[in-house]
Amino acid sequence: MKALSDVSLNIRQAEMFAVMGADGSGRTTLFRLMTSLSVPDSGSISICGFDTVTEYAQVRNCIGYMPGRFSLYGDLSVEENLNFFAALFDVDPKDNRYLINEIYSQIEPFKDRKAAKLSGGMKQKLALCCALIHAPKVLFLDEPTTGIDPVSRKELWQMLKKLSQRGITVVASTPYLDEVRMCSRAALLEGGVVTRVDSASVIADMFEGRLEHRDAPAIMQRETVIDVCSLTKQFGDFTAVDNISFSVHRGEIFGFLGANGAGKTTAMRILCGLSRPTGGYGTIMGYDMNNDCELIKQHIGYMSQKFALYNDLTVIENMQLFAGIYRVPKEEIDKRCLSLLEQMHFLDKKDRMVGTLPLGWKQRLAFATALVHNPQVVFLDEPTGGVDPIARRDFWEIIYRQAAEKGTTFFVTTHYMDEAEYCDRISIMVDGRIEAMDTPSNLCKKYSAASIDVVFHQLARKAQRQEI
Repeated sequence: MKALSDVSLNIRQAEMFAVMGADGSGRTTLFRLMTSLSVPDSGSISICGFDTVTEYAQVRNCIGYMPGRFSLYGDLSVEENLNFFAALFDVDPKDNRYLINEIYSQIEPFKDRKAAKLSGGMKQKLALCCALIHAPKVLFLDEPTTGIDPVSRKELWQMLKKLSQRGITVVASTPYLDEVRMCSRAALLEGGVVTRVDSASVIADMFEGRLEHRDAPAIMQRETVIDVCSLTKQFGDFTAVDNISFSVHRGEIFGFLGANGAGKTTAMRILCGLSRPTGGYGTIMGYDMNNDCELIKQHIGYMSQKFALYNDLTVIENMQLFAGIYRVPKEEIDKRCLSLLEQMHFLDKKDRMVGTLPLGWKQRLAFATALVHNPQVVFLDEPTGGVDPIARRDFWEIIYRQAAEKGTTFFVTTHYMDEAEYCDRISIMVDGRIEAMDTPSNLCKKYSAASIDVVFHQLARKAQRQEI
């Protein structure tokens, strides 16, 4: 199997260059080759005039690299990680603080916190600081903003633009089309082959495509399946979820939005029976969140932010295992598993070991597994993070179909604001409270905004507390 074939690229100094492609197209392999972490079978790569094979030490001195997977030291603090990476390059971290001040100032209040205890967004910000601390000439970023809220994403890309203006070359792969458009040029990878190099906007337009929004259901006439009243969750003196109340109806697609640290995941874990509230009460399909946690778990589907399936099992083995755990009748297991994999355009990967899959394919598998037992309510915590735009549409087509045909209720958190507009209703959390809740069109009217992205930025910027 060839991961890449006859790839040729020429990237200019101080250029912002994007690499686009579907999951499994070879993007990460290309980044590992360009950063001298892997050796090509044929051909050559020159970075800053140095060969990545014979002069890899010089290459590593002149580049910064932020891989798709968090690669810092979880048992070191924020400040210790930064100092460690500075020491690796024999530089004083104070000398290059001007490069990272804008982003590091956001995490500096937590400089003594272990990296493993940071939120996803804060981990990404720290990783970027560590990649920049030695003032590299070329910065390689493999999906740098996965898991980061829209406000922080915008700030990060504004910072990258300033770095480019200072002469640093930025090479990034990203599934966010608005980020691709921040670049001057882009390459399109398909099946390990560069099929096109063009302006970034032209390449992004090739992936652009929106689902036709379904008509919002008459939710007020439907059965309530999630009912929450005055829900509160405290960690010591910190109130993560602050007295929130709402209800969700059968067949509704409900978007649960907020910046990193707003309290979304904490609230979702309570709803799924994985955490107990400090105060308030609620029901999921009639089961009490305080007393019926195990019953709730049996009757819902849940896809967490962090991939939680088994890397040493194949795709189909994972699905069969979870189908059995959820007591799907034996005669139904294979039929359901194969049907879901086919809907996800994933059937040809059914015998692959999960540990060998790219992130986007793992997300598809986790999504399919959450649906395998036909749950009435499905909780999806950033289900499409790191997934390419085409696969994201596949996700939402299945969500629409399940909601329409089976009356399945979907409770979704997402950092993609175009996905938020696919929801029947959305709520936006700020500092642990629900700041706004309505249909996307009504919220746009209320805040005189052209899109939910604009509404989100208006509200999220009111936040007083920082990420937890």
